[in-house]
Amino acid sequence: MRLPVLAGLYVAVVLSAQVGANKIIDLPLTNLQAPGGVYAIGVALALVQLAHYTGASRRDGAVNAQLLIALGFIGSALFAGYIALVVHSEPAFPGQTFDDAVGSTWRIVAASLAAFIVSETVDNLVGAPLRGRVHDGIRVTVSAGASAPIDSLVFLVLAFGTSGLHFFTGQLVGKIASSVVIGIPLVLLGRRFLPANPGDIVTA
Repeated sequence: MRLPVLAGLYVAVVLSAQVGANKIIDLPLTNLQAPGGVYAIGVALALVQLAHYTGASRRDGAVNAQLLIALGFIGSALFAGYIALVVHSEPAFPGQTFDDAVGSTWRIVAASLAAFIVSETVDNLVGAPLRGRVHDGIRVTVSAGASAPIDSLVFLVLAFGTSGLHFFTGQLVGKIASSVVIGIPLVLLGRRFLPANPGDIVTA
């Protein structure tokens, strides 16, 4: 799996999560609620784990995964800034609904940035030593279990205030479920079917 391909997918998934977080949704088969970006974050965590296989060693893979996280951070910051600029620009004519639809996105992205850099780094630090030592399904689940609570707590408080903690359980369940149901197959399929340079995947 080449790093640029992963980077493009990762930034797209992160930005999708931040737009989706504008809407609170009901999680299927539960009585829980969570911001709508919850499913995408589980996928983003899995992509970080897949990035570990773009390096010839565990150390190189961890560096690449951290680079992925940095690119997501930069992309999110640019996105937040641009949304804020458009929201605060004078509309050309009345009746446009852009501000109502995504007006809070910049604040959500700002909260996400704070949670993002901490939780994704934890995800990377937990996942890197496990590369090649345990099954990828276990690695994705363990790393998501370590990082998802941190991400959920920081994000909800900064985006919605302390009232946002009402969605903590739903946010946590949704992220771990998406990591297991979507993230694990994504990692396994990515390693098996997507092209890799010689040395990209090494049992080091």
